[in-house]
Amino acid sequence: MLSIAAITLLCFIFGAIVGSFLGVCIYRIPMGRYEPVHPGIRELAREVTVWRPARSFCPRCERQLLWWHNIPVVSFFLLRGRCSFCTTRIPLRYPLLEWLTGALCVASYLCFGLTATGYAVFAVLCALVVVAFIDIDYMIIPDKITYPGTALGLIIAAANQRTFSQTSRPLLPYPFVPDLAQAGMGLLLGPGVLLAVWALYWLVRRREGLGLGDIKLLALVGAMFGAEAAWFTILLGSILGSLFGLAAILSRRQSLSAYIPFGPYLVAAAITYLLKLDVLLPHLLFSLDTASPWKMLREPW
Repeated sequence: MLSIAAITLLCFIFGAIVGSFLGVCIYRIPMGRYEPVHPGIRELAREVTVWRPARSFCPRCERQLLWWHNIPVVSFFLLRGRCSFCTTRIPLRYPLLEWLTGALCVASYLCFGLTATGYAVFAVLCALVVVAFIDIDYMIIPDKITYPGTALGLIIAAANQRTFSQTSRPLLPYPFVPDLAQAGMGLLLGPGVLLAVWALYWLVRRREGLGLGDIKLLALVGAMFGAEAAWFTILLGSILGSLFGLAAILSRRQSLSAYIPFGPYLVAAAITYLLKLDVLLPHLLFSLDTASPWKMLREPW
């Protein structure tokens, strides 16, 4: 039987592999459909999808990468951060994305174990990561992620409600909602606040102060995890967005009238809620009992 350390390492490797695929999704999903705001994104003349072409390629020279060019994290260092064909710099975000996804996979395992809930939470985290990076690059949150995610949240709620009535156990327990009533509350109350802010700002300034994509993202969070998750995401996301926005303005990197993508802050807040980082991190930092953090990590929330 594998030890916790061995399973943790395997989870990180698996998460890093998934992160490599997420990098493909982040690059290809909005390609040709939206106008990039990030100066480092090169638009291609040919049409691409997540699945076509099947193999990864260099965005600069468009040559197909070799198998060892795609080894998560490791290949970046083997290639010394450059394409082996045209020597174009490989953005640091790719290995960082793989590290991040590996860490999220480990966190999902430590919080929920090798359970259906753990797998489902990790899948949601992956979708949120894709949303955050696309919003940074394009200032847009794709409907092809938020709409199916919201529908899936309602399906999970219906399945939980049905299985609980039959077996007294939900199909996917906490943090997923147990029934359609709580999914509906999360779907309406959370996005309703942002929609009210959007409407008020439009009436006063006659311009959008908040993207509708942010509201749809919050609908996904509310439908899957309930009103508490939606409210937590709004609160912490607003605090993070205000702090980073203020820092950017004070450092003169951003003007007061500039648009700032809000999606990454909502994603960071949602991840904090799902993994209980607001409880976990202080406990890990200040607990005198070195065994208790690991015990807490391995127990489902």
